[in-house]
Amino acid sequence: MILLHALEWGLLVLGVYTFAVALCGFLPRRKSAAVEPLHRFVVVVPAHDEAAVIGDAVRALTQLDYPRRMFRVVVVADNCSDDTAARARTAGADEVLERDEPGSTGKGHALRWALERVASRWTPDAICVFDADNVMSPNFLTVMNARLAAGAHVVQGYLDTKNPDDSWVTKAISTGYSVSSRLFQLSRENLGMSAALGGTGYCIRTSTLHAFPPDPACVTDDAELQMRLLREGIRVEWAHDAVTFDEKPLTMRASNAQRTRWMQGRWDVARRHLLPLLARALRHGDQAALDGAIACVQPSRSAVAVLAAGVAAVHAVAALRGSALAAAFSVPLPAWGALLACYAVFPMAAMRAEGMPARAFVRYAYTAIFNSTWLPILVRGLLRIGKRDWVSTQHTRSIPLEARLAERRPAPGGKPPGSERVA
Repeated sequence: MILLHALEWGLLVLGVYTFAVALCGFLPRRKSAAVEPLHRFVVVVPAHDEAAVIGDAVRALTQLDYPRRMFRVVVVADNCSDDTAARARTAGADEVLERDEPGSTGKGHALRWALERVASRWTPDAICVFDADNVMSPNFLTVMNARLAAGAHVVQGYLDTKNPDDSWVTKAISTGYSVSSRLFQLSRENLGMSAALGGTGYCIRTSTLHAFPPDPACVTDDAELQMRLLREGIRVEWAHDAVTFDEKPLTMRASNAQRTRWMQGRWDVARRHLLPLLARALRHGDQAALDGAIACVQPSRSAVAVLAAGVAAVHAVAALRGSALAAAFSVPLPAWGALLACYAVFPMAAMRAEGMPARAFVRYAYTAIFNSTWLPILVRGLLRIGKRDWVSTQHTRSIPLEARLAERRPAPGGKPPGSERVA
């Protein structure tokens, strides 16, 4: 009985907190101010057997609307068995670093190896990291330059889907990304809390990176870095107007493998950082650290939503049947009704705020189905928490930046986010 009550009230409190924060995603967003080019960047692209897509990524980077003399594009051909390195050079990369260390695979190892070599060649003000399958809006470095000038240490750009119409899975992920960008990323930016670091499409000051180098031992080095930063009072800022288009898996099987790796990494991050974040929140009254601790408690909001819906359904059925089981529940049914209504209404409001077309509202049915699968993924990740094997995602979708920008939905006001010049 006590465990049931704890589960009920825990799910309710997490839900209320989630939507209280999400409300702030509808506040007017801060746009990056126009700033003269001040900062030098090195853009690092780790690539493992990415010959099919690396060319588009490098070409998009060479077309950024930032002075070409002030940034360099470095591709890390990591344990490749194809011609990734040659294609990156042909596409215009300033340097291609070829790493052949099969005993240490994974993005974290590749990044750390590359950054050590980058530091010996150049002294950039900041490092930007992209995956090999990405293309990005032309204003990306312009926005990052402005945010760094305003004092940011780490900035995560808007993540969108490069191949949203390839399958029902990519449709589901694409719509879900847009909703979460408004409800969970922009809301935290508006509140002065930390955005979630997405592993690609982000910028970090070189001095900050030296103090917090990637941890190859964690399979989700992005989430691990975010929590280490929060423990020192450094938040990840969110740039809603700097867009990275990321290729998503076409099938549930491929998506499940990717998400299982994410979840085992998130559980590992929770094990490492939950208590220190709570201690900082209590000691310093740090709201961002408290939010990070709450993120550790619920590695997947979708899984929490599925659990809440399941508990509410059992309670409702028991009440309708007049079963004695209904008396075991302590949260009133109207409270569950209000919470579940939020899970339906808030995504619709977020899609409207993002200026998404009418078909996207229908497409959200795919997202709801996809999100319902997070609970078993969460459990599987927990069971695999001790494993360190890296499962790479195969990328095959070659889509040039121009095609993706032309398809991108208009934001409120008419222009696609990321298509405007900021300076």
